[in-house]
Amino acid sequence: MSPAPAVQALCYIPRIHHGEWVDFMIDTGASVTCLNGIYALGLEQYKRTGTIRRSTGISGSCDYFYEDVLLIFMDTQNRQIAESIKLGIQCIPTNNQNDPDWLHCPCLLGRDIINKYLFTYDTPNDRVTLER
Repeated sequence: MSPAPAVQALCYIPRIHHGEWVDFMIDTGASVTCLNGIYALGLEQYKRTGTIRRSTGISGSCDYFYEDVLLIFMDTQNRQIAESIKLGIQCIPTNNQNDPDWLHCPCLLGRDIINKYLFTYDTPNDRVTLER
């Protein structure tokens, strides 16, 4: 479970025919959307070293590899919204692969997605919805 209100999306990576539901924390300070923690660790075996780039944020620097993905959200009318993006996937150093601080790092929905939508936070239900 995400430590803050999250947007749930199906994250599908065509190159490896892999899809899973992910809770993305909304991060207005993140330029791009990224998978972190346990989600990223599960994809480590598919890492393409030619796509690795260093990213720096509020908690320091980390390497990410990038994949073309399809994110599928539900809008406020329960319609599917699909976005094709280049997703950053955290490279978790071998010595941190069992560290709870790394594994519980939330996935982030960055400005490459959030700049396109209006977000509504339903406080009683702790649910975030989006619409164009």
